[in-house]
Amino acid sequence: MANARSGRLQLLFLSFSAQLTMDMIAMAAPLLALSLSASPFEIGLLATSRGIAYAIFPFLMGRLSDRVDRKPMLASSMSIYATVAILFNLSKNPIELIALRFFEGLAMSIFWPTIEPLFVKGGRSKVSESLRWFNLSWGLGQIVGPFIGGILITAFGIRSPFQSASLLAIANLALIIGALPAGAPSGDLGRARPDEGALPPSSLIFINVTLGAILSIFFAFFPALGIRAGFSALEVGSLLLLFGIARLAAFHRAPSMKMGLGPRLGLASLGLILISTGDRAAMCLGAITTSAAVSLIYAYSIERMLSAMEDRLGSMAGAFEGSLGVGFMIGPLLAGLFAGGSLSNAFLAASILSAAAIPALRFGKGPEGRAARPCSPNA
Repeated sequence: MANARSGRLQLLFLSFSAQLTMDMIAMAAPLLALSLSASPFEIGLLATSRGIAYAIFPFLMGRLSDRVDRKPMLASSMSIYATVAILFNLSKNPIELIALRFFEGLAMSIFWPTIEPLFVKGGRSKVSESLRWFNLSWGLGQIVGPFIGGILITAFGIRSPFQSASLLAIANLALIIGALPAGAPSGDLGRARPDEGALPPSSLIFINVTLGAILSIFFAFFPALGIRAGFSALEVGSLLLLFGIARLAAFHRAPSMKMGLGPRLGLASLGLILISTGDRAAMCLGAITTSAAVSLIYAYSIERMLSAMEDRLGSMAGAFEGSLGVGFMIGPLLAGLFAGGSLSNAFLAASILSAAAIPALRFGKGPEGRAARPCSPNA
């Protein structure tokens, strides 16, 4: 029992520290590109390069993790991250940064579809409880990463987050090699099948693409809309911190929530409409509402996908992450086309996407009300 607890804590630390590493790099890469005289188009390509990799490779890596030992795959992802961070530190032009972001996306594509099944396989509690701690661990890393990155840049310069990220990735690699047990994946998890009438994976993938699009639109356009609405840069940063804290609270409450998927999508649509008003008070409320809603959608979807096929956990995790990646790619593009010259219209577009997904649930197996029941794989 002590070994199982120790292994779970190691996985939680890996999830936290990997997300922290990713967000330090994500924050520092555009700033480094600016210092190297990158054009706006080249800065946009930084996100696109990683997004292309993350829209393609998770599907492949998830399937691979069902067939081979997951320990070497985790080790390879951290090896790539350490190498990429070192090369970022040595980069001398924006083209090198764009190429490195693609390989960063590859490392992400290996890591998440590989580690997520280990939480389900290794957790003695039901799937929702195991995934709650997983979501809290990476969610905390997502809050802390940019904060630490900002401190490092202020104190030690623009390249210091990459140096720290390389050291952290090397420490993660040592933990994986020295502490995580090896072993071939097993589909015999001792879990019952999910509820009859639950949404099929194809419907959940559609919801994940919508979720990825909403998240990418929020992070791409919210800072600019906040400044235009009269917030200071510090206030925008504080709102994003509040967004992260609200995500953690929603992840903590998600396993006990009785709310169906349709109402969660409706709540996200409402929050995005509030943001689109450009009113300071409404934007604050909208950011919190949107954060809670997207986190509840995320928790719902990942639990159902990893409960859908017991012998293909890696494939389902890869489909989950890859479909989010597709949404990350297309979201800002669609919002940009819809917005025209108005930043507010970008959030109206996101609201429409969220609301439009609700009737699409009817095309899944059974009525949405049945699909929305909490899944209890151990029941």
